[in-house]
Amino acid sequence: MTAPNTLDHGSLDSLPTVILTHGGSGSRVEITQRGATVLSWKAPWRRGLGDFMEGFVSEEDFNGQSGMRNGLLFPVQNRLRDARYSWDGKTYSVPMQCPSDPEPIHGFVRLHDWTLIATDLDHEDRVSVVFAFSIRPGDHDWYPFSLDLTVRYELTADSLNVEFRCMNIGDTDAPVNFGWHPYYRIPGHETFDDLALRIPTRAQVNTDDALIPLPGDAAYDVRASDVIHETLADVHYDTAFTALVRDEDGIIRTRLTEGIDGPGLALWQERGGVLVYTEGNYPRYRGSVAIEPVESLTDAFNRPDRQTEVRLEAGTERVFRFGASVVQ
Repeated sequence: MTAPNTLDHGSLDSLPTVILTHGGSGSRVEITQRGATVLSWKAPWRRGLGDFMEGFVSEEDFNGQSGMRNGLLFPVQNRLRDARYSWDGKTYSVPMQCPSDPEPIHGFVRLHDWTLIATDLDHEDRVSVVFAFSIRPGDHDWYPFSLDLTVRYELTADSLNVEFRCMNIGDTDAPVNFGWHPYYRIPGHETFDDLALRIPTRAQVNTDDALIPLPGDAAYDVRASDVIHETLADVHYDTAFTALVRDEDGIIRTRLTEGIDGPGLALWQERGGVLVYTEGNYPRYRGSVAIEPVESLTDAFNRPDRQTEVRLEAGTERVFRFGASVVQ
């Protein structure tokens, strides 16, 4: 008899969490309501459950935000040139969001409590939870817009799927740039050095010393084929890739696997770019790799070539979907 789907309540020290379990497979995700942040994701792997993500391990660790592990990035992902942006004739200076951050980076929704508003345990093949968060003028001087956000986490036997949704309920257009900052690992590997990586890209993003993309077309190092690393030993990235190529089903997949065509993870997204960061220390140096789906380019608020992409008109909604699937 198949075990039931369940939603349990836990904690990360004093921070409330929810634990969603898919009964048929035993796959499990734990999410803290602070930031609606994934702490861990386990799914069937070989003869048991494999742990595929590295998250915060204590409240102190979460408050430090080292690596922004598995955080939702909004209203900006990564950084802005000189920590400021101009929007419809006004210039805004962005302060530090978290005292331990290296600079103003990654927005503020990862630092606030979200509200659990929906749970779906009624389907044999999937379970899900939805969290909500609202932004209003006056909450943040540098971002005076009215937005309602939701994030839906869906768990299946072999996938963790995310739907990040933003509704502009104000009377002015708002700049919006979604992102997610997950750290992945493959069970049984102390580091990712012996794993393979394939990125379906046709342009690597060139940046200056501050990791801001270069102006105009200089930002794009066009290439003819995918980025392929048969192993990640001696590969060092804090690098974004754009012009991503879809599979035949219309989905973009970056693959982290045991050998180029071996088992591992397919990290999927509907659109946007992907940023790869290899220099984290979670739980040890190069123990997990950040492979981040991003809706647009770093510093997109300041780039004329990305204005249409980041503009969310008053009264409209935008959705960014992404996730990860285990490949056996």
